[in-house]
Amino acid sequence: MMTATSMSGHRAAAEAKAAWSTMRADRRFLWFWLSIATFLSVAGNVGHAWLEVGVGAARFMAIGWAVAPPALLMLAIHGLPTLSRMLGRDDRDRLLTAVVWGVTVGAFGWSAFGIFGFSIAMGLPGQMAWVAPFVIDLSVFGATRGLVLTAPIAARMKMGVEPVHADSGAAAVGAQQVPPAAISALDPQSLRPSPSPAPEPPPSVATAVDRVPVQESADDVVPDASVLGPDTLTLAEDIVASGAVRKPVETVATILAVAAQGESRKAAIAERSGVHHSVVTKTLEAAKSHRRQQIAAVR
Repeated sequence: MMTATSMSGHRAAAEAKAAWSTMRADRRFLWFWLSIATFLSVAGNVGHAWLEVGVGAARFMAIGWAVAPPALLMLAIHGLPTLSRMLGRDDRDRLLTAVVWGVTVGAFGWSAFGIFGFSIAMGLPGQMAWVAPFVIDLSVFGATRGLVLTAPIAARMKMGVEPVHADSGAAAVGAQQVPPAAISALDPQSLRPSPSPAPEPPPSVATAVDRVPVQESADDVVPDASVLGPDTLTLAEDIVASGAVRKPVETVATILAVAAQGESRKAAIAERSGVHHSVVTKTLEAAKSHRRQQIAAVR
């Protein structure tokens, strides 16, 4: 019979595999939706340019120009969540966000004008012609944004890592890190009957074993800000006071302490500190700058 650990590991692996399969199917649907909507948007704008411009080189130039609004719309929609993910919520540039939103709205209106004119030319009544650009360009918006927002979740699920911000239950279940027992549960050898348990040791031996302290790996220990050295706390206070990082002093001190333990991977430092990797980058750069200033002052 299978042990309880093997059964739970096998179930976790099966749930992770099912969630990843569902995520791939959902993203294929979004790609299909985006392809159809983009084709209709480009066709409407190109058709409008073909009908409006006379025969000659000007017509082909107008057709090439008509491809610009759908392309800019898709790129601007892609840029909104991408910039938000790169900069982080605390470091979001409002001016840059407003510029990208302006490009999105402008490209939406530019593309809608061409689709509207093509719909009128195709005999659609004026009272209903505005529906075509509204539905088509909003489909481009929805499909593109859905693909961009689910990209990091899908990547982490593929690697068997829990997503940072998983709102849906299915994504959270599928993105849970698969334990080693789950990997062994997929092996057919794990389905064989388990050997009989070994005899229990005498009470004296069991007591001695229980007294042995269990040491945690250095990679799993997150330094507590309350027990950090005064130098680390002072450096963290200086970094926060300079405005380089908009985080509490304890969080900055934790980042510095994890880096001082020899961890050089910024992604690992961010995961152990519970912050975005951009915060880790700014904190380490600010610490280097502060140390250079101290060395220069001593000289």
